[in-house]
Amino acid sequence: MMTATNEILQAPTPRILVVGSLTPPDASDWLKGKLKELSDGVFTALERAGAACLFVEASSPNCVPDELLSEVDGLLVLGGGDADPACYGQAQVADTMYAINPAADHFELGLIRQGAIDDLPILGICRGMQLINIAFGGELIQEIGPGCHNGNADNSLMVSHPVLLAAGSRLHSIYDTSNLTIRSAHHQAVSKLGDGLAVAARAEDQIIEAIEATHQRWIVGVQWHPEDALAPAQDFDKLLDAFIGAAASIQTRQLSL
Repeated sequence: MMTATNEILQAPTPRILVVGSLTPPDASDWLKGKLKELSDGVFTALERAGAACLFVEASSPNCVPDELLSEVDGLLVLGGGDADPACYGQAQVADTMYAINPAADHFELGLIRQGAIDDLPILGICRGMQLINIAFGGELIQEIGPGCHNGNADNSLMVSHPVLLAAGSRLHSIYDTSNLTIRSAHHQAVSKLGDGLAVAARAEDQIIEAIEATHQRWIVGVQWHPEDALAPAQDFDKLLDAFIGAAASIQTRQLSL
């Protein structure tokens, strides 16, 4: 893994820009440690899949989205704290929100929107999925309440539960099944779906668990954490293989120009 701001990535292709806020303001030491643990799981899986990674800390990026994206073949947006409700036109009504970082929101949303314009493959995990939805004009439920999606009130304990993959979806094709058991810990979810997006998976309580772009764009967001240490590694590998395959196609297309 490389950590950089304005450096040009010099590494074998495909080249993946990984962005996330691992040190959001007012976050507890426990949360920062958990975000570091999960991000390490992402980097390990990407390296296992043969991708080169460039990581940018969204809390203090000090770089321009379009310049970063011009040097990579795909964008992966990590999980993290809650998005500022102002990003999707709401006032904050839930008192359970945490680690809000408007600067990181602005930067990551800019990357997603520019990446979509550039037709780059985009993968979002948990917060990353929610930001994809917001970037396309969608909205969130600020607090979904107790249920199957987290193990305790402060959203610090992951749980396993099944999701139903939508027939004909990209995720259904990737996993070749309609049912998947995933690991999650979230207290928010997609409400209004963004323009040009479709539901790719739901939980048993009908909460949206995955979204993806319609038509030919490779844009996928999963509400769960496939990088969690207790999640099946082969499930994450299948998802990353599809994502990296799409990124490799972008790199090949660029070289042919």
